[in-house]
Amino acid sequence: MYFIINHDLMRKIKTHTFIYLPCLFLSLIFCTSIQAQEANLTKNFGIGSQGATPAFGGMSFRYNGLAPIYLQTVGRFILNDQDGDHMLGAGISYAIFEHRGKWNEARLYFTLEGGWRYKTEMDIEKEIVNTTTLAAGVAFGGELVFSLGGIPLGLNISIGQGVGRENSSSQSKGIAGVYVGAGIHAYF
Repeated sequence: MYFIINHDLMRKIKTHTFIYLPCLFLSLIFCTSIQAQEANLTKNFGIGSQGATPAFGGMSFRYNGLAPIYLQTVGRFILNDQDGDHMLGAGISYAIFEHRGKWNEARLYFTLEGGWRYKTEMDIEKEIVNTTTLAAGVAFGGELVFSLGGIPLGLNISIGQGVGRENSSSQSKGIAGVYVGAGIHAYF
């Protein structure tokens, strides 16, 4: 037996799938958060992923034991044939507002961040170009920590101003601009 499905029906199915799946996912997150029964959200260590446009980001480690001062390191090591991309960054944050509720924890903070990046890539003429970037910046951000199945999970976002210097095999130039960062961490 064969079924004939017209294109309008397929489009409706795809549309409903793209609408209902994210709603279902968010509902599951909030339901498991409510079922956590006042989980202890105040943990000293967090591990996750943190990134900032355009080039910095990687695995992240956070230390919250000095609250309202928070420390963070970010790093990555990528090696792909002749192309390599390595990054190491650090930041120190000061929370200007913190709220600890029954189901979540929220904070607003200012942060001072810095980073180093070393990139190796092949250019158009098949020559290897090494680029080193040093940058620092000041940002304002916020974090929301909630329990997901008993594990404290923190989502953060920040926006800031950064300056730095980029040195390559052929040139050296100053860089400056606005950057946006975001991350997710599991606390233990």
